[in-house]
Amino acid sequence: MMIEYIAVTVEDAKFIEKSGADRIELISGLTEGGLTPSYGLIDKVVKSVRIPVNVMVRPHGQSFCYSEDDIAIMKNDIRMIQSLGVNGVVFGMLDKEGNVDFRQLEELLTEAGTMEVTFHRAIDSSSNIVENAEKLDRYNEITTILTSGGYGEWNSRIETLLNMKAVCRNTDILIGSGLSKENIREVHEQVGTNCYHFGTAIREDQSILKSVSLEKALEIVHTLK
Repeated sequence: MMIEYIAVTVEDAKFIEKSGADRIELISGLTEGGLTPSYGLIDKVVKSVRIPVNVMVRPHGQSFCYSEDDIAIMKNDIRMIQSLGVNGVVFGMLDKEGNVDFRQLEELLTEAGTMEVTFHRAIDSSSNIVENAEKLDRYNEITTILTSGGYGEWNSRIETLLNMKAVCRNTDILIGSGLSKENIREVHEQVGTNCYHFGTAIREDQSILKSVSLEKALEIVHTLK
């Protein structure tokens, strides 16, 4: 079982470690779905906790289609992140047709070196989620795909998640978005990827603008473990 929680501050990260979660996804701009955090924040979080920290690499929240300038920025950010001793990076990109932009992906994978790589929820906006997941699974550098199985009702998303799980032989399917203490048992029983990602579910009042609640974070860990 692998439980990942989102942190946006050093205090979030400390609470997440104390809760017994397995990994932190460090981001800024939670209201925008996650952006690259600052050098200072990354450095302080890595030095403040012992559990693995994966860092979002996303230069803006406008879309998942990136210009060459955007890719150059992301490359530099990955180099900086790697220099700070981070466990992994989290990124994703699509072309104008809604498929994974594999040329840009390969450029960033070259920069990632030995860090773990998570392809994030850009895949949920792709034109064919399962087909793109199967292609991503061919990259040994990609350890994880973060996904909600698309959008809409859980029933349709569960089917997509099961199909993703079936085609991904080498890549962990990390289920995120919409998970809560109330539904995680059902999702786990139906899909059972053993990899779960929580954001607002562990925050005070489940608010995107509030900090991590240690009590809520502990509740989910105790529910799953």
